[in-house]
Amino acid sequence: MNTSYIFRKSALEKTQYWELTDEGILCRQEGKTDALIPYQKVQSIRLSYLANNRYRLNNYCCKITAGQKTADILSSSYEGMATFNNQADTYIPFVKELVKRVKNTNPYCNLYAGQTPFVFYGNIAFTFVIVVILFLIFYYLPISGGLSIFVRLMLIGYYAIFLVKSFRVNKPQQITGYEIPANILPEIAK
Repeated sequence: MNTSYIFRKSALEKTQYWELTDEGILCRQEGKTDALIPYQKVQSIRLSYLANNRYRLNNYCCKITAGQKTADILSSSYEGMATFNNQADTYIPFVKELVKRVKNTNPYCNLYAGQTPFVFYGNIAFTFVIVVILFLIFYYLPISGGLSIFVRLMLIGYYAIFLVKSFRVNKPQQITGYEIPANILPEIAK
């Protein structure tokens, strides 16, 4: 039985049709040649959270690396202007089956959770620099009063939601076996 998943990255891209066949991972997209990635050729699978990607809190990515090429499979799908559909209910079973098939065929495939160490620690450094800059701007900004404090706290709180989740989920780690940690998969909409 073939497992499939359908999503659209953005308004600029056509819908992608992904299917797990007996031979490998098949990707179809209108206007492009069908691509088959044999399970034996998959070098790594990286599962990560895409923080603040178009203001979606439940946006996860499965990055498949085969040779010099990579493919991203997202847990949300573009529906219309600034509207993305959470597809966790079909994304999760697809990713779990993908990992199972690849690891059964290619036990040397590496399975990672989170970002690469360079990206993860680079994001922490970048965030620190931005926080310092914002602190200096807020400190020297000639606005005072209750509204100013409220606006500052709202900005800090808004971005803190994304940062905390991103740092918690995207900490680099290697996964052994077939079990994917629950925190690296999206939450199913209720």
